[in-house]
Amino acid sequence: MSISTPECLHFFKEVENGFELIKSYPTIADDTSRFVVNFKSVDLNQPEDYGTNCSSSIRHDRRVAVYLCCLYRAGFKASPKFKVKFKAKQDVRDAVSPGVDPSEGITLEKCVDWWESLWNIYDNNSAFSTYKKQKGHEWADEDLKALLVMLTRKSKSGGRADCSGFRILNPVREQHTSTLQTPYDQDILNKLRQGKIIIVDLSLGNPEIQAMFSERICRRIFTDAIARFTSTRPNNFIQFYFEEAHNLFPKKEDRDLSQIYNRLAKEGAKFNLGLIYATQEVSSISSNILKATQNWFISHLNNEDEIRELRKYYDFSDFTESLIRFSQDTDKGFVRMKTYSNPFVIPVQIDRFPPEKKF
Repeated sequence: MSISTPECLHFFKEVENGFELIKSYPTIADDTSRFVVNFKSVDLNQPEDYGTNCSSSIRHDRRVAVYLCCLYRAGFKASPKFKVKFKAKQDVRDAVSPGVDPSEGITLEKCVDWWESLWNIYDNNSAFSTYKKQKGHEWADEDLKALLVMLTRKSKSGGRADCSGFRILNPVREQHTSTLQTPYDQDILNKLRQGKIIIVDLSLGNPEIQAMFSERICRRIFTDAIARFTSTRPNNFIQFYFEEAHNLFPKKEDRDLSQIYNRLAKEGAKFNLGLIYATQEVSSISSNILKATQNWFISHLNNEDEIRELRKYYDFSDFTESLIRFSQDTDKGFVRMKTYSNPFVIPVQIDRFPPEKKF
């Protein structure tokens, strides 16, 4: 048995995942300051035509470079040998920092200096005004400007520091590791493919972060299973088990069927992925997951709302009165069971598993 807790991210290597974590971090997710809202709207996903479309690739690399500088200024540690690369034409390089060519790779410290110098002169330098006249759009797009505001803490080019900027990232530092390692979701997938049991402890920490970790792990496993299925490679059976599932699964009113838990419930079987979940709040879970549930084990419910929800499935309505009448103290081990192989709900007494007994 292998026991695993999600490890920290290497924010400089896992740019997209790290940015998603930052945006979901409570103090940042709830911040409605203009510069924070603009920062959260930045697109750091690598474009589909990356490498073939020169313009979109260059702009993407610039955005990532400034984002990494924000992390560096916020105290995220990187390897001393870590370098950043992006392209800028000669006239821009001469205006910002003569003799420095970022396309050859520069350290994070020099990269910070380069972008801070650019933002100081951006509105008043002829290199950028000429570019706008010739191209019909600015050298820096809105996403890049939002990142430059974060980095310099200046909402206007050449102005004074008037916002918190990169300092809002300080609380997220504890989620960063500078150690090169296999991403935790890939590490978990590798162990599962080896037939190991993985226990992921999400009992501590912020609920938003827990949900993000859980979804990322599930999506990695699901995506790998699809890839194996379509390429006719063997898919060993993987069984998911979720305790307190109502804390992670989509809510009843959520109609987004593309969420990973909905897809696991509806499509998982053909990819050899099974789903077991335990909850005391049946009424709060997405009906799309409940409809796809084939085996039910109901022991005790003490709420009329849960009973009403349960009546919708199979013939549990025959047992609803007894479910709410008997308490767990007087009715231990007594469940109403509906399995895929049995057309009826039946009452069953479950004995406590004796560890000393050999089967």
